[in-house]
Amino acid sequence: MSNSPSLPLVLAGPLLRRLEDRRVVLWLVASRPLQAELHLDTPEPLRLPLDETRCQILPVGRHAFVHLIDVQLDIPLPCDKRIGYDLLVEGKGIADWAPHLLYAGATRPDLVVRSRLDQLLHGSCRKPHHPAADGLLCADRLLAAAHEGNERPALLMMSGDQIYADDVAGPMLRAIHALIQRLGLFEECLDGAVIRDSTELYSHPASYYHRGDLLPALKSNQSLRERFFGGTRKPIFTSSNADNHLVTFAETLAMYLLVWSPVPWTLIETRMPPLEPRLASRYRSEQQCLDGFVDGLGAAARVLAHLPSLMIFDDSPNVGVRAA
Repeated sequence: MSNSPSLPLVLAGPLLRRLEDRRVVLWLVASRPLQAELHLDTPEPLRLPLDETRCQILPVGRHAFVHLIDVQLDIPLPCDKRIGYDLLVEGKGIADWAPHLLYAGATRPDLVVRSRLDQLLHGSCRKPHHPAADGLLCADRLLAAAHEGNERPALLMMSGDQIYADDVAGPMLRAIHALIQRLGLFEECLDGAVIRDSTELYSHPASYYHRGDLLPALKSNQSLRERFFGGTRKPIFTSSNADNHLVTFAETLAMYLLVWSPVPWTLIETRMPPLEPRLASRYRSEQQCLDGFVDGLGAAARVLAHLPSLMIFDDSPNVGVRAA
């Protein structure tokens, strides 16, 4: 499976996930399967090849491969100390392929194994088209300030999974579809909808701001509707903001890439789809907010590369899907 020469090797990440004194878990997405090596600046520097025992690679598209890196250590890492780390890909480190992940004066990211969970950062879902600035920018400023290892928060706890799968802006959905095509994210068949598959969904006139019109109204859920909604006809998406609700796994995955990394935005170009005047005005307003969000993504990604993050996956497609 060849890699497009115009695609960067790493599309998103690394994200630092679970962190213990004998275990380091990282997540990244690349445009092809990588042969990488994890370096840790411990008292005796570690060079750890990421073979199949330490890295599981999951293809999610023709040019998209999730890398789940889970490294067990024989010698425990020192606690409350800043430990530099690097991921060498084809002999190049993070400073070469993701310089936006480095703080001023640093040559690589660092991590801290806290001996106590005495302080943490808390957040929830992020709304890219909200007029306020991304909350992760506050965390970036905190980590950018001079501090000792024992002063760093132990982790970032997300009691939400960083996205709203229902309340999606029109220009974000447009970017999602462009990225699906650019990376060749796998197509899906849709069971129970009035459209056959993901390709038909993305090109359908109702795909933007009218997704409720595409959803099934099944007799089998009539009793459920009566109990919860007093018999009022409701679509299968019960959110009040479901105009652009994500449906497919590929859409969900693409949105994660677009809220976790600035790199995918450099791979796509989007234009507003044909819309009636009212929705066109809404699209342009959402685009202005989204532009500000994208401008801060380098800082947000920097936080996720330095601070362990725990989160729940509380949004998922509501229409049954299966691989095409």
